[in-house]
Amino acid sequence: MKKWYLLVVLALSPAAWAGATEDLVSRLAGVRSMSCDFEQLVLDRGGSRLQEAKGEMQVSRPRQFRWHADSPYEQLVVSNGDVVWIYDVDLDQVIERALGDQVGNTPALLFSGNPEEVANEFTIEEADRHRGRVTYRLRPKGEEPLFSLLEVTFEGDTPRGMRLEDALGQQTTIDFSNVRLNTALDSSLFEFEPPEGADVVSEL
Repeated sequence: MKKWYLLVVLALSPAAWAGATEDLVSRLAGVRSMSCDFEQLVLDRGGSRLQEAKGEMQVSRPRQFRWHADSPYEQLVVSNGDVVWIYDVDLDQVIERALGDQVGNTPALLFSGNPEEVANEFTIEEADRHRGRVTYRLRPKGEEPLFSLLEVTFEGDTPRGMRLEDALGQQTTIDFSNVRLNTALDSSLFEFEPPEGADVVSEL
């Protein structure tokens, strides 16, 4: 009986994974743009707080995003789909580099990139479903990703948060609030001109 039960579980597992993948891709496809407030918390392996941040985020297809942390330290990350700018206000320094194609290197592409590519880049399973919320667990397939695990939570069709874990066990949790989906966003949000006098480090 135990062997029969194990075979059933093994036989059902690929279908369950496929269902989770299709479900997540469908939800992501429904997010054509998103604006929200966020709260970010970074913990070390032992659970001690390393960093906290609050701010606003906007994403829009194709591959455009804006991440503005305004407390406790101001930082701005902007991409127009081709270039990403990282502006550290306190240091008055801008780093500009080409935006890669892989979500495994740029988690913001989960919402602003091609949803169909998510299935190619990750192994996906449903991690939790409770009171109208469902969490998907994504593990990158590519070599040397920036994180070893990514979880994204939806409430209905609305993204509510993300959790990332790197190879050293450091965890980053991002909670979304005041989420507004599929509203028109000004294209100027996704362009950036380095402030006069700022130190610009170009990796293009």
